[in-house]
Amino acid sequence: MKKIKFISLIFILTLSAVSQKNVTGKPDAQQLAAFMNEQIECENYVFPPGRFPHTHWKNALNVEALFGKMALTVSYFNEAFQKVAAAEKPGRYGAVIEAVTPSGFVIKRYITLFCAKTEFDDYSVNVPITINNLAGYNISNFAWTMYSHNEEHFSFGSLKYFPAKDPDAAIFLAGLSQIDSTSLWYETPRIKDRQWWITLKGKLSGKSEIKNPLKKPLYSPTSVSTVLSDLRTEASRYDSAKIENVRTVCSEWNEKGGVPNVTLIVHKGKIIFYEAFGTDENGTPLTKNSLRWMASITKLLTGSLVMQFVEQGIINLDAPVSTYLPELSGANADKLTIRTLLNHTSGLQNSGDWASDWNVSLENQIAEIFPSLHVGETFSYHRAGYAVAGKIIERITGRAVPYLFQEYIFQPLGMSSAYSDNTYGGLYCSVLDLAKFGQMLLNKGIYNGYRFFSPSTFSKMLPLPLSQTNKKWGAGTTLMGGYGLSEETFGHGAASGTIFRLDPKNDLIIVSARNREGKLFHEYENKLLKSCTALITK
Repeated sequence: MKKIKFISLIFILTLSAVSQKNVTGKPDAQQLAAFMNEQIECENYVFPPGRFPHTHWKNALNVEALFGKMALTVSYFNEAFQKVAAAEKPGRYGAVIEAVTPSGFVIKRYITLFCAKTEFDDYSVNVPITINNLAGYNISNFAWTMYSHNEEHFSFGSLKYFPAKDPDAAIFLAGLSQIDSTSLWYETPRIKDRQWWITLKGKLSGKSEIKNPLKKPLYSPTSVSTVLSDLRTEASRYDSAKIENVRTVCSEWNEKGGVPNVTLIVHKGKIIFYEAFGTDENGTPLTKNSLRWMASITKLLTGSLVMQFVEQGIINLDAPVSTYLPELSGANADKLTIRTLLNHTSGLQNSGDWASDWNVSLENQIAEIFPSLHVGETFSYHRAGYAVAGKIIERITGRAVPYLFQEYIFQPLGMSSAYSDNTYGGLYCSVLDLAKFGQMLLNKGIYNGYRFFSPSTFSKMLPLPLSQTNKKWGAGTTLMGGYGLSEETFGHGAASGTIFRLDPKNDLIIVSARNREGKLFHEYENKLLKSCTALITK
């Protein structure tokens, strides 16, 4: 009992201290940053027809200590974007939640809900114990079959046993309910959910329909550019002993590092090495076409997408972000530009897990902490800037970024294996497809007859010196020379350990893809780069 009283006393004193800091009713920067992690919860996320679930702050005492009591105003919308008072039939619904702080800032949060005619207690006969079609959720057999391979990515443990309390279950079911025979192969329930919210938010802002101004890459059959093909391998023209050395390094790296890899080298537009080494976690031998996680190389992909907007005069890298997201205005608004988002000087480095593509309320949360940001003062690598850049192009086009990647990069490049569901770390593809993307960049914006952007626009995405550090960064690009590579070499690192180097001076592409770094990563990374550059030197 004494221990309980002691803990309670500490808690009361902590709240008292927080309250004393807020006698002005205005939280400081540290408190605002902490508040960004506070969540609004629903009584249930999957619920039967009738009244909507009650909403509340998960940690109401923390929120009250910062702002005092704030009433939550909730508006509900059905799948057709109509405002409703109750869930009259099963299907998708969305809750738009608002609260006003003492300073007058309007907090906005968005929650996906799903209505179904089923029971939700632990012993219900409607709670399934298999992954078969869950009939009680009104999802078609076609949709279940099409996405059965994605089940474990959507919290199916909770979906099977406790769906009512799981926000991911509602997102999964709502997105899956919109899957039909016209759906694209890469569309997941979460992407469907993201697009639905983009459309609803556009309508709520007075734009009943957003016309995408971005034109697709221009195709010209007379355009001449280097195009890669696995059938055009020309390894025989290179020193066989040096080729064997590359093979030895890759094989040893797999054995000693404990991670399989697929490695490809392109020199002067010709594939001179392309092999797979090792077996995957399930014992399946890797092939040259195996998909690998390209992780943060996704940021270079996002940079290339943004440059298409720059090419067409839709986006200015040095215009204030408030030009595209008006909620990010006010003091210092002129300092936060698209360029600062992409070169990691936006001041958003301390943003938490909430600063992601999947956060529907990201713009609102950034707006709330915006006055406390130190824009342009420091360089700090993070994902938040790319998430905000993604929100900008989604606001402009009315389309979720995964669709834009497919339509404006993957399809015209012929990257048939590629998909990415976010702007900063979601890219999966084969190494040949990544090399096609790299060759487009070495070609300064043209590939396979398609012009993505001009050489002058391409130059704008290359790394530039930053006053905040001795590093050079661009639109998803950073310098990565050394080990025989020229000083002009650029690319991007990856948490997966995937290597991606583009050397314009030597007309060289190096891709070595894996799903994690494994042991001895830096030792073998250096060995591989040296063995690759040795191939092209006398």
